[in-house]
Amino acid sequence: MKNLIYILFAPILFLGCQDFDLTPEHQLSDGSLWDKSEHYKAGVNILYPSIGSHSDATDNDSDFSYALGPNNISNGSRDVPASSNFYNNSYRDIRRCNFIIDRAIENGFESDRYVAEARWFRALFYFRLVEAYGDIPFYTKTLDPSSEELFDTRTPRKEVVDFILQELKEVSELLPEQSQLDNSELGRITKGAANALRARVALFEGTWIKYHGTPGDANERFDQAITASKAVIDSKEYSLFSYESNPEQSYRYFFMEVGNDSKEQIVARRYDLNNYHGFSLQVYEGFNSSTRKLADLYLCKDGLPINKSPLYEGRQLMISEYENRDSRMTMTIIPPGYYAIDRLDQEGTGQDFPEFLREQTLYTTYKFLTEFYVDQTGHRGVFYYHMLRYAEVLLIYAEALYEKNDGITDAQLGESINIVRARAGMPNLTNDFISQNGLDIKTEIRRERSIELAHEGFRRSDLRRWKTAEIEMPMAIRGVQFKNTEYETAILEDGTLRYPYTPSLDNDGNIIVEPEDQRSFKIERDYLEPIPSEELLKNPNLAQNPNW
Repeated sequence: MKNLIYILFAPILFLGCQDFDLTPEHQLSDGSLWDKSEHYKAGVNILYPSIGSHSDATDNDSDFSYALGPNNISNGSRDVPASSNFYNNSYRDIRRCNFIIDRAIENGFESDRYVAEARWFRALFYFRLVEAYGDIPFYTKTLDPSSEELFDTRTPRKEVVDFILQELKEVSELLPEQSQLDNSELGRITKGAANALRARVALFEGTWIKYHGTPGDANERFDQAITASKAVIDSKEYSLFSYESNPEQSYRYFFMEVGNDSKEQIVARRYDLNNYHGFSLQVYEGFNSSTRKLADLYLCKDGLPINKSPLYEGRQLMISEYENRDSRMTMTIIPPGYYAIDRLDQEGTGQDFPEFLREQTLYTTYKFLTEFYVDQTGHRGVFYYHMLRYAEVLLIYAEALYEKNDGITDAQLGESINIVRARAGMPNLTNDFISQNGLDIKTEIRRERSIELAHEGFRRSDLRRWKTAEIEMPMAIRGVQFKNTEYETAILEDGTLRYPYTPSLDNDGNIIVEPEDQRSFKIERDYLEPIPSEELLKNPNLAQNPNW
């Protein structure tokens, strides 16, 4: 996202006169530094910025979002990078975790709550690496530059994931519930965070085994996803956010300041404006536009897809395709001419969006745009990046049940997907509705996940684990239907054409921002990321992923 200004802050932690900076960790004095629980708390604090940021909440690397120009991950044109900040930072943070955990073992703090937090972070970082690379270098102790383990081959993903899931199960028993945190502890890792991450990891790996045929027991993974997500649900610690002042728009408001520390939030990157670390989103979303594929996924209000529902109004008018649709559509994509309140326009003005300079598909992304004015230099906001939220847990529960049993009961739908749909004012999904309307339950479960989590960075990962990326990713990136619609003839107040030139169109008159012949997804290559070439030079035993 352009127009995102991050004022990041590197934690400097003090214990007495000790400058507690874990870079590099092997230079720290071990004396009495690790003989109290608060020392481990201070140590783990440095890991929290690695939860992520709003720059992770984008689907530009997939088929749901398009920025000002092509994305070389999305269109398959990239080469093996020399280095990778993601790769390097992940292992930097894993080393920090190992250092803290090693000190805990040496000093008898293995069961300390804050050490459990370090173990949670280590599990998160390892999962992100497995998700990207498959088999990975795997270490559970602090290594020195001379350690022989640095030159080992990669550890099979199954072994790493076994470790991750066991770690998360164990630390869930050492961490407090969300309701047990006092105000000074809000944002710390909880039991719910451990179970939610365990559910995410287990679902990812279960579907990867099932659809890619890699070693492992898919149903065992689905069982873990079901158990962990149900533990979060049964804890009653979390619920979907409802904005009292505008409940029908609760989904959109969750991603603003009023959603901070709500009961939907499980893990978030929190910001503190008073300490000058926040960020600014200007009037609109920063030159990222949604795509036609995402727009077409939203159901009509009767619960039927646009190709089946009599409520669908077509595309003749600029506004018509938004009418009678799932309300999350207009909370994710701004319909042309809507009055939009933003932080710099508190009255709400009818805008001239979409415009080609910013939204090349003419679908203007609305999600994440706050309307709360902050009278501070740079108009920095403080709404959080939600890395794990309750809606995802409900969706994981439903998908894992279906994938394990090749079916899901109405009662199970009622305690998962239908809760998510209800917030959007959508009718319940039932097995009778599926059969009576010639729908497919797997498609509808995946649809629900795709639209609820749109622009949160899940899309490419989901297509990869479902093994549908080879079908979806090479498709052309399309925008609105331009020809023979109001877009072609719309005029401004001065009487001039709103869009004075015709964009690139396909044979059906739809805007094409990236044609099919400029996109690819190589089945034998692109399901895994390339190992950076510098890492292969350091350790030839790593070996590159196939066909990179």
